[in-house]
Amino acid sequence: MLTRLTPVEFNKPTGSGRTRPAIVTCETPEGDIVEVVAKFSAGCDLGVTSLAREVVAACLAADLELPVPQPFLLEISPAWADIISEPGYRELVTRSSPVAFGSKYLGNQYAAWSSGARLLDGTVPVAAAAFVFDGIIQNPDRRRENPNCLVRGDEIRIIDHELAFGHRQILFWKPPWQLGGLKVMETPGFHIFRDALHNRIIDFEQIRAAWRSLSDERLRAYGAAVPQEWSDAGAEIESALALIRDARDNIDGCIAEARRVLE
Repeated sequence: MLTRLTPVEFNKPTGSGRTRPAIVTCETPEGDIVEVVAKFSAGCDLGVTSLAREVVAACLAADLELPVPQPFLLEISPAWADIISEPGYRELVTRSSPVAFGSKYLGNQYAAWSSGARLLDGTVPVAAAAFVFDGIIQNPDRRRENPNCLVRGDEIRIIDHELAFGHRQILFWKPPWQLGGLKVMETPGFHIFRDALHNRIIDFEQIRAAWRSLSDERLRAYGAAVPQEWSDAGAEIESALALIRDARDNIDGCIAEARRVLE
């Protein structure tokens, strides 16, 4: 599902981000050039598990028609790592898996979501769908101080999902289709869209239909999209796929809980 790219040039660090991402120029199998924001396993708290979560979240978001930058896999050779001029990044890449995760670089077209930003009417459906998506995949990283959201006029792009699907590590965790399963999203600032969606007219039927359309075959494809080089993440990926499957089968409860949080 994800195209494998060959890095040809290490451009520069992005300048922000806990995982120390970098902008890398790559070549597609067809010979086209594309710039991506690359994440390397050694820069992630959970190594390849973090990258695998990115893959599953990106595949799911695409099927839900959520606006995520196009995802890729990067094949990192030792020879390419050796030519990186910045010692800190050369060492990071060398310690990482030979496959990295990348998403298409959007350049300077988009600005980061700011705490004072307001939702335009045209962005409400996307913001609502992203809110439900984050609640279901247990993504804690769309916060006021770290929005992981880019905007351009009435366009939104959501990014960075390596912290999603961490529900197995949450004490007394409740699934998002149970009453109180999304209680944490009531916390001020926990999710950038919560206050912006309050008292807005939201068509949850489109969200419901998108989740119900997910087939078991598509969910298996998400798992298959995770490269063999990240086999250590196998158990976590099965847990993520089970959560998606159960949420699909209980989407009415997920939407009821989202409605409650947004009241």
